[in-house]
Amino acid sequence: MLAADFFHVDCAMTLRRLYCLFVIEAGSRYVHIPGVTAHPDGPWTTQQIRNLLMDPGDHAADFRFLVRDRAGQFTASFDAALAGAGIEAVKIRPEAPG
Repeated sequence: MLAADFFHVDCAMTLRRLYCLFVIEAGSRYVHIPGVTAHPDGPWTTQQIRNLLMDPGDHAADFRFLVRDRAGQFTASFDAALAGAGIEAVKIRPEAPG
């Protein structure tokens, strides 16, 4: 099982906020950092997950589920990219803490 989300870092030098997409393997607690951007949107997030799934060093076929929240960056195309690799996107409940 995988889980995906964002965290942000505020850069004191540039006064900019950067968002980091991370994917964690629940069993091993191995963390992947597909990308960092100042403006995470649906197309960017989808491309990052495609890149992660295409990486030959990763073992996407070993996973069946990816748990994610309902943030706007996780679009239908993000879920479709996962489905193409045989991974089902599982959305957490709306009232779950964020």
